[in-house]
Amino acid sequence: MVGKILGSRYEVLDRIGTGGMSLVYRARDLTLNRIVAVKILKQQWAEDRDVVSRFDQEARSAASLTNLHVVQVFDVGREEPDVHYIVMELIIGQTLRTKLDANPVLSVREALSIGEQVADALDAAHAKKLVHRDIKPQNILIAEDKTVKVTDFGIAYATTSGTLVNTRSFLGTVQYLSPEQARGKLVSAQSDLYSLGVVLFEMLTGRLPFEGDSAIGVALKHLQDQAPDVRTIRPTLSEGVSRVVARALAKDPAERYQSAAAMRSDMLRILDPDADLPPVAPAVEPLPPRGELPSRTKTKEEHKVNPKRVWLIVGGVAVVVIGLGIFAFYHWLETPTVAVPNVRGSKLAAARRQLKAKGLLVQLAGYSHSDQPEGQVLGETPQPGTPVKAGQTVELVISSGPVKVTLPNFKGQTLVVVEEDLRALDLKWRVKRIASAKPTGLVLSQVPLAHHQIPRTTTVALTVSKGPTIPTLMPNLIGMTPSEAATAVAKDNLDMGTPVATYSLEPDGTIVDQSPKPYQPIRGVSQVTVDESDGPSPESAHLSKSETPVPFTIPKSAAKHTLFEAVVTDTAGNKEFFYQLVDPGMQVSVPAAWYGASAQVTFYLNGSQDGPPLPLTAPPGGNFPNPGVSSNQTSNATNGVGNQVGNAP
Repeated sequence: MVGKILGSRYEVLDRIGTGGMSLVYRARDLTLNRIVAVKILKQQWAEDRDVVSRFDQEARSAASLTNLHVVQVFDVGREEPDVHYIVMELIIGQTLRTKLDANPVLSVREALSIGEQVADALDAAHAKKLVHRDIKPQNILIAEDKTVKVTDFGIAYATTSGTLVNTRSFLGTVQYLSPEQARGKLVSAQSDLYSLGVVLFEMLTGRLPFEGDSAIGVALKHLQDQAPDVRTIRPTLSEGVSRVVARALAKDPAERYQSAAAMRSDMLRILDPDADLPPVAPAVEPLPPRGELPSRTKTKEEHKVNPKRVWLIVGGVAVVVIGLGIFAFYHWLETPTVAVPNVRGSKLAAARRQLKAKGLLVQLAGYSHSDQPEGQVLGETPQPGTPVKAGQTVELVISSGPVKVTLPNFKGQTLVVVEEDLRALDLKWRVKRIASAKPTGLVLSQVPLAHHQIPRTTTVALTVSKGPTIPTLMPNLIGMTPSEAATAVAKDNLDMGTPVATYSLEPDGTIVDQSPKPYQPIRGVSQVTVDESDGPSPESAHLSKSETPVPFTIPKSAAKHTLFEAVVTDTAGNKEFFYQLVDPGMQVSVPAAWYGASAQVTFYLNGSQDGPPLPLTAPPGGNFPNPGVSSNQTSNATNGVGNQVGNAP
């Protein structure tokens, strides 16, 4: 993607971030000559309609907002065939998550300053009937000048004054989820303020108000438990700070701040008690039902009050109320008290029967993804064992099964990139590395296969190339002493056999031949055998020594890295060995030496003899002639020049 120009306008410079479904790049706007951020939907999600719809939703939601504390969207587009992108302002700074990881507890002034700026952004969103639904430190950016920006409106939802969002599963991050989101109930602006309250709690104390071993455990605590007072964790905090956090974290949305502006105003008053802040508009009272609007044209007679009539009405109402109260009291006394049974782990139908048998009513509080099978009860309120009157309602949280994700196609990608994607998808994985002709680190296969829907509990198995197998080669021991050779082969866990004495022109005590041959792969070998020079044969003492280079051309049909071997034998019983790794067409010069009037040299390529032996002759009188050449080796051996050395008997 780097170097590509999107929409004939945005030049992608480098990647600066990664999310679960998108990549973020730094880019240059060629029209306005400015640096921007470009968020690009990952290719594996480009064909998923739900994901593309959410991606477009983020662009529409953020583009409709104009606020200093909302990351501004400049443009949105699509490059054929499947590159979806959003162009945004580039924020130089860090996320609040990064800041808290480095410094978990912030000063009151810094925490409230961040909080009031987030509240200002939410106030702008709520004014446009947008609920963010995922306020958390990862979605709060802090620029270098300390300006706070809210980003990622990917699951924001448009509402009207009477229409809210209802969902069967959690949307958002469970640690920052409001109780109504955890129940799968209606969400509103107050849901965002609850999440902001959790963020404030974390900034001020260095911990979350609710923690647990699993997502469902945390969600149930949001539903059932009261958040601790921040002063129990950080006693130096003021009562005013404690009240702001406690009100934001109220279980009932009606008990929370009724607007982000009201919450922001309280934070600003703590930061600057003398600030002259404008009054916050009160929440609008609901209108009475249609047909019950009060009349604006009452007559004076209608305004007159008859005292006797009033007392009659009051008395009548009092009698009815008292009577109903006495009846309800005796009915309550007669209603049996039962203990709430433990239905956790039961299927919904079985839980209904068990609760009905106790005279209790059932209400579904919501659904949550979990490791438990779909339809199984995860939690109940009141808690099991709680004594209640028959007829009371028990709320149940039901498992909707594990969260499922669509597995992308990882084949052909590098392991580094794939691990980044798996981490973003919150999936586990294991890696098996095998030898392959493919480059090292390339994913060869995956299980489950691409595009399958899998639970988040699934472990993805990846087979990764570790590159071609490079065999261990046998070292060239020719010319070494046996002790030197033993040290060399010990590095490859090989033993040295007992050397075999061989007549040779090489110095006494040096190795002249070996098995396995030099430069060959060591497979299934545990011991190396060598031939050790015992000097020239006794017959050599009465003969003249001859030397000459013998040229040889490697056939073009030979393979690369072929092992070339030449063996010189003379009539006196001496042997010389020569080894070299060669390539097709290469010229090789064999240093031949022997005693007596004649000798021969035999050539081998990868252990196979190449033609008949080549005769070598020396005329009497000391002038060394050209080596003889057999008919089928004329193309390989060329004329050589040699010397004859006379040895005294």
